[in-house]
Amino acid sequence: MAIVENETKIQEKKSKTTKEVILYRIYPDIYHTIDNKNHTVEFEVSLPGIKKEDISLKVLPTWFNLVGRKGQMEYSANKSFGVEIVPEKTKAKYEHGLLKITAYIRDPFENAKEIQL
Repeated sequence: MAIVENETKIQEKKSKTTKEVILYRIYPDIYHTIDNKNHTVEFEVSLPGIKKEDISLKVLPTWFNLVGRKGQMEYSANKSFGVEIVPEKTKAKYEHGLLKITAYIRDPFENAKEIQL
């Protein structure tokens, strides 16, 4: 079950100040699995009623930030992957109100230098 907050948000722009009223901030349900065989982390985020173009997803090596807006409602999530991932290989797919994020776990020895003994 998602958590909902009531709030008012004021957003300033460079040339003029505009008010954007967000009455409901929703923290969506998020499920994840780690697939050690394929070296991936998969997340499923429930975003019912949101259009694909109204979703913003930003990925860092250890976290992701998600914002989805519809009218006066905003879905918001900041979540740790739990492992270090490769942001460039991360993929996302959105269908029928469900966002699926697949991230590849970084191999810690990928750039390791072998030392001759």
